[in-house]
Amino acid sequence: MVLASQAQHGMWITEMVHGGGTAYHMPFAMWFDGPLDRGAMLKACESVLARHPVLGCAFEDRDGELHLVPAADRPPVGFVRAEDPEELVRAEIARPFDLGRGPLARFTLVEVGPSRHVLLFVGHHLVFDGMSKDLLVRDLAAAYSGGPLPPLPMPYGAAATIPPEAAAYWREHWRDLPTVVIDGVAGTARTAGRGETVLLDLTGEMSGWERAGVSRFELFLTAVHALLFRYGNAEPAVAIAMSTRGPETGEHIGLFATELPVYSAPTPDVTLAELAHDLRARLRGLNRFRDIPAARAAGGIRPRPALAPVSISFRRRAADVAFAGLDVVAEWKMSNHMVRNVLHLQAVDGDDGLRLTLHYSPDLIGREHVERAGEHLRAVLAADPGLRLADLPLPAAAPAPVPAPEQAEAHPPGAAAGAVDGEVVEQVRQIWMEVLRIEELAPDEDLYDLGGHSLTITQISARIRKRLGVEVPFDVFLDDPTVAGVAAAVSELRA
Repeated sequence: MVLASQAQHGMWITEMVHGGGTAYHMPFAMWFDGPLDRGAMLKACESVLARHPVLGCAFEDRDGELHLVPAADRPPVGFVRAEDPEELVRAEIARPFDLGRGPLARFTLVEVGPSRHVLLFVGHHLVFDGMSKDLLVRDLAAAYSGGPLPPLPMPYGAAATIPPEAAAYWREHWRDLPTVVIDGVAGTARTAGRGETVLLDLTGEMSGWERAGVSRFELFLTAVHALLFRYGNAEPAVAIAMSTRGPETGEHIGLFATELPVYSAPTPDVTLAELAHDLRARLRGLNRFRDIPAARAAGGIRPRPALAPVSISFRRRAADVAFAGLDVVAEWKMSNHMVRNVLHLQAVDGDDGLRLTLHYSPDLIGREHVERAGEHLRAVLAADPGLRLADLPLPAAAPAPVPAPEQAEAHPPGAAAGAVDGEVVEQVRQIWMEVLRIEELAPDEDLYDLGGHSLTITQISARIRKRLGVEVPFDVFLDDPTVAGVAAAVSELRA
């Protein structure tokens, strides 16, 4: 049993509160043509599981702290035959994970024909990230060829701390900007929803910016910010995936990434190059705190599937790895058929060029708008870096539509206070004051207005469980995050 990382805790509480469906499922497939040795491949999968113990873990809340514990069963390594594996692959991606029991990873080797196989891996994001795909391929190839795979130690267990400078940084920089305008359509994602994809090849458009003095990722981020600004978003907000790997974790499969929001506030006269260097400076400041989840550091942020309405995952893929006697094609950008915000841009930059997948929610924005946004992005990437944002070859920015008013909360704060035993309210109030380390609060004060975050929720829940003998569902802290609301839930559960 080891302590989970802050990133794992934030993802875990988000799924417990919202119910993530397949939003955190990470599928990866490799197609093999040639005389594959089935026994050797299955044994290689087992070797990878033995090397990376995190794949055999589950998660358990113990007294308000999240721990990695051994899963109830070993991750399955299966073999099936299917001439058309599409339905099987979709079913495996959709098959749920039990975070409390595990396992949170599985392999399925599918024989499509005598000389054609596909190996499907599906892991939960809690134990797998984008760079883990490269490590998975490398270790599978080594094991398949008979090479040794020495086991690695569990890479987690460090106590979670928030440096004061990180808290100060996020209190200054955090912005709650849930709505984005894309091609004239305003969208706001409250929960993860069904997702669809649009594919683009942007290899040619990424070749002319080297003279601007920024990295390929920085120029891609700049193009997205510029496009959002031209769509009428005065202060574009884009969440980016940042690696937290270091020398001690560089070889480990697992979750070693965090999602952090990057904001900008350009003007029409700013050039693309100037915006790029502004974002470069912002990234340098952000990089100092890449190990610290923004929601934990800033406090007062409700658990949410995404920190910004648009997000980017931009990863440089490792060089291809050979499997003896086999031709291999890897699907680096497989979809889990859900999206956590309005639009997610998944870019994989390899020796064969830059491939982009636009993941979007059809419930929030139509495919035609996403396709047009993709072509607009292509135009921005191909533009001269000295061009002003106002002069980009795009349609004139339309004013942002007024978002539809939010529906009233199902359980307004304090609504049930009159029906709850006063002693229960007082016990819950005392627990809140202990956890939040404040001397006084009213029953109708909002947890997040008081600086609460994901760890606060688990600590309050643990003390309620210990003292009052009930397990309060985490979604109560989303529906009615007040002492009165939580006390009402406790009373109902004890009735």
